[in-house]
Amino acid sequence: MTGRGPRRLATLLPVAVTLLLALSVPATAGADTAEDATTEQSFAARLNGAFAFGPCPEGAPQGAQCLTDDVHGRATALGRVTGRFDVVFDVAAFGEDQCGPIRKEGALTAANGDQLTIRATGTFCFTNTIAAYVFTITGGTGRFEGAGGDGVWYVPAPTTFDGTSGNGPEYLYGAIVLQRGDQGPR
Repeated sequence: MTGRGPRRLATLLPVAVTLLLALSVPATAGADTAEDATTEQSFAARLNGAFAFGPCPEGAPQGAQCLTDDVHGRATALGRVTGRFDVVFDVAAFGEDQCGPIRKEGALTAANGDQLTIRATGTFCFTNTIAAYVFTITGGTGRFEGAGGDGVWYVPAPTTFDGTSGNGPEYLYGAIVLQRGDQGPR
């Protein structure tokens, strides 16, 4: 027995539990009073990402490996979206298990051009090519100006990968806090 099964399960179990907890939390809404300037609702996105390794953004750690992830799909509060994210693998900090820190930053763009900016930090494992992040919504433009929120971002092993580029599904689950009146597409 190689031990890969239990090790893979140990790697995936925390991600699966986190996703199940995120999915089981009911959406909440802000109070309906005039004083309440924000509303919170559940946030989910199903995306397809097409990524390619390339130059790192400014401020990346020495020796990092980086990629650009172009996504498209659907997200609550946004509808159909596209997006671009810079992803930084701090490979110098990876352990013997070939897992280590990863960060992702960019924006999702709604069909009308409004953007939702997102930062995420997490763990990537070269052994199973899975990334699991905790994301934070850091604002945006248009109806997403002043937006906030957080959640989990799960990127399973890519559907295709040729050593320098690939594509595959990505899933975000959490909450978004919008300014009153900015409830997303109707």
